[in-house]
Amino acid sequence: MTWPVEQPVLHGQIVVLRAVRSTDADVVHRACQDPDIQHFTQVPVPYSHDDAEAFVRLCEHWWEAAVTANFAVCDRATGEFLGIVGVIGADHSAGTAGVGYWTSAWGRGRGATAEAVRLVVAWAFDSGGMSTLTAEAELANPASMRVLEQAGFVRCEGADEVIELKGTPRTFSIWRATAPSPGGGVGDAR
Repeated sequence: MTWPVEQPVLHGQIVVLRAVRSTDADVVHRACQDPDIQHFTQVPVPYSHDDAEAFVRLCEHWWEAAVTANFAVCDRATGEFLGIVGVIGADHSAGTAGVGYWTSAWGRGRGATAEAVRLVVAWAFDSGGMSTLTAEAELANPASMRVLEQAGFVRCEGADEVIELKGTPRTFSIWRATAPSPGGGVGDAR
């Protein structure tokens, strides 16, 4: 199964997820000046406007190639851009992918990220053809781990990894969610 030609719009109570647009480059650039985004994600440091323009162009290409589905996370009431959530590195034959996300400094503390991750996980299982999703969260970022728990991910005990990110070894917890069984919720994949 591959993804539909047109990227869907996903509606939650707090957020709406939509395709990333070329017009998002300015706000992506502004958001990625945040020290937390620069620290906890793989965005380049410093993050230039050219980086933001390249990212928004790649989002469309990745969707068309059915490799990564990045969604702009927007406030449902105002349409304000709050961050990015994505199903990344999809292997359609295996039904596996990763999940990644970041939230702007102005988008935090309102439940938007947790809802966005829940929406993208439900889409990945229902329409995206995925059966297993994985995610990583740095141990120094407990808020990110709470988001994963709230989205139905289970921490893989004993699977923590030390990964060098931006020249520094960091410890990441590994999380997994499996597609719901018929009539059930997100599966438990310990």
